[in-house]
Amino acid sequence: MAGTQDSAADWISQDGLRWRPLGAFGAEVDYDLAGPLSSPEADQLYRLLDEKGLVLARRQALSMDQQKALLAPLGPDIHRAYANDTGYITTEEVDPGSARSELSFHSDNAYTDKPLAAISLHALDVVDGASGTRFVDAARAYETLAPVLRKQLEALSAEMIKPSGSHIGGRACDVREPECVMSSTFPAVRVNPRTGRRYLGVNEMQTARLLGMDWEESRAMLHEIYDHLYAPQNGFEHRWRVGDIVIWDNLTLQHARGSLAEVGRRVLQRVVAYTA
Repeated sequence: MAGTQDSAADWISQDGLRWRPLGAFGAEVDYDLAGPLSSPEADQLYRLLDEKGLVLARRQALSMDQQKALLAPLGPDIHRAYANDTGYITTEEVDPGSARSELSFHSDNAYTDKPLAAISLHALDVVDGASGTRFVDAARAYETLAPVLRKQLEALSAEMIKPSGSHIGGRACDVREPECVMSSTFPAVRVNPRTGRRYLGVNEMQTARLLGMDWEESRAMLHEIYDHLYAPQNGFEHRWRVGDIVIWDNLTLQHARGSLAEVGRRVLQRVVAYTA
């Protein structure tokens, strides 16, 4: 995908924080995030996240508590014991199949009325460069969508699902009755309460159909939207190296990954912020 970190521009210094853009969206910061941030530095960090959607920092060594403190200004951290949320994404899970499966584009908890506000992943143990996470900007895609299609989508609602484990790598709209754990209805265009930005609320993994039209018509329209949303110029892939931390706005950005079957050991420390 376009806009990888290799094409980043020169560094910029603002309010004590050194950063550079990553492409169409996203920013890399040059700062030890384990240390305390001054008020101007913190303001600039979270401003970058709001404006750019994603922040990357390299060569970090954050404890779980330090990572939680970093996410705290973005929303509450609620551990989900019922969902076996250990705080780590690892290829060493009990079920190696699901731990290494491909994941199509999605936003965590988009099938609920309170999707995660932000997600952070910190690479503790990875084979450098062997695996990646792909991102697309659903707010930018909404703003650049063809006006006629955008207006049509604004009037629609979507059936959003939590798919079963066998449907996490494809497009839910390509199956007439996709297997799911839960299903809800939400506007096809949603609003980020923190930034006020409108974004496409549909995605490959979790959108079963657009309501008010037959299945074939819904699938055709979703594919047209996805052609735009997932176009190379609207995204980039981050290739993980030990010490990397990526923080992103889970509402306006969607993420995906390829199969991890051949990438070796991969352990990412995960801290999330829930929508307040």
